[in-house]
Amino acid sequence: MSAILSVFLIVFLPLFLLAQSNQSSHKANIEIPEVALLGLVSEEAGQTNLTVSAPTEAGNKIDVSTAQQKNSVWLNYSSIIRSQNHRRKVIAVVHGEIPAGMQLFVEASQAAGQGNGTMGQPIGKVALSGQPAEVISDIGSCYTGKGVSNGHLLTYKLETDNSGDSMADLAQHQATLQVVYTLTDHN
Repeated sequence: MSAILSVFLIVFLPLFLLAQSNQSSHKANIEIPEVALLGLVSEEAGQTNLTVSAPTEAGNKIDVSTAQQKNSVWLNYSSIIRSQNHRRKVIAVVHGEIPAGMQLFVEASQAAGQGNGTMGQPIGKVALSGQPAEVISDIGSCYTGKGVSNGHLLTYKLETDNSGDSMADLAQHQATLQVVYTLTDHN
């Protein structure tokens, strides 16, 4: 029996040792691109209608707080940042004229839905104008999920302009505005 074991060790031990030392390797490079994508998704045709109701009794003022948003608009984004210290933000700017005596506001909700990562933080109620206004801040590497019920719900409010004699500035008007959102780097 020991003779068989000795022959077995003499024949197979060198093969076993050679197999253990026969290795090869190569490098695997992983490259993750920087990403900054933003989209708006709506349940309807991508527009929001805010209609002010006329008072029903003489002497009452026009109450613009009754102007309700008819459909939901969701802001979706995907972001891969350069470094852990790098952050992005979403800004909004209005193209077109807001009727005299009025102010248009937007408020983004907390991120909801199927996303993951370092989602942005809503600023709160933001007055919109022809100048860029920050709506969401501190966006890191993340994605919000795609489509309705993912990302940040945008709620629009219409108010009279309290900076002057707002009633004197009001006139029958129908305005079509474009609110442009941009995902940009924090400066």
